[in-house]
Amino acid sequence: MAKIKNLKGLMIPITDYPHMPYWATLEEAIVLLNFSYETAHDTILVFDESYKLIGVLDQKKILRNIHPGFSKLSPEKVSDDWEKLISTHKLDKLKKPIKDFITPLNIIVDVKEHALNVAHLMLKHNIDLIAVKESENVVGVVKLHDIFHEIAAFILKF
Repeated sequence: MAKIKNLKGLMIPITDYPHMPYWATLEEAIVLLNFSYETAHDTILVFDESYKLIGVLDQKKILRNIHPGFSKLSPEKVSDDWEKLISTHKLDKLKKPIKDFITPLNIIVDVKEHALNVAHLMLKHNIDLIAVKESENVVGVVKLHDIFHEIAAFILKF
C-alpha cells in the first residue's frame, strides 16, 4: 500500500520562505508579503538576532492589527473606502517592530515525522504551518496546503 511522504519531501526550506528579523517593522513585513504574493506565501517567519525562529506573522494578524475592530464590524458598517478603513492614526502601527505582532511557534516537528501525524497536529491546534527541525536546527516549514495536496493525490488514485 502506498504511503504518504514524510516531511523531508514536503517541507519548504527556511531559505525559500519569507523571513525577517524581529526588529523589522510591520510596514516592511507588508512589503515582503506583498512581494511574496506570486509564491502564495501568506506568512513570514520571524527570527531573533542569533537566527533562531521565534514566531510567525501572517496576513490575518497584520490586518487585525492595522484595524483591530475591523473583524467585529457588522457587514453594513464595513466601508468600501480604503481611506475610511485605514486612517492616518492607525498607520502609526506600521512603524512598530513585528515582534509586537508575532505569534510564537509552540510546535516544532522533526523532519522524519510522518505527514499524517503533522496534519493531525495542525488540525488539533488550528494552525496552517509548522516549523520542521533536523537535529536541533529549524530547517524548513510545512504547510497544511502541501499535506492536503499529498493526501488528495493519494485519495484520487483509488
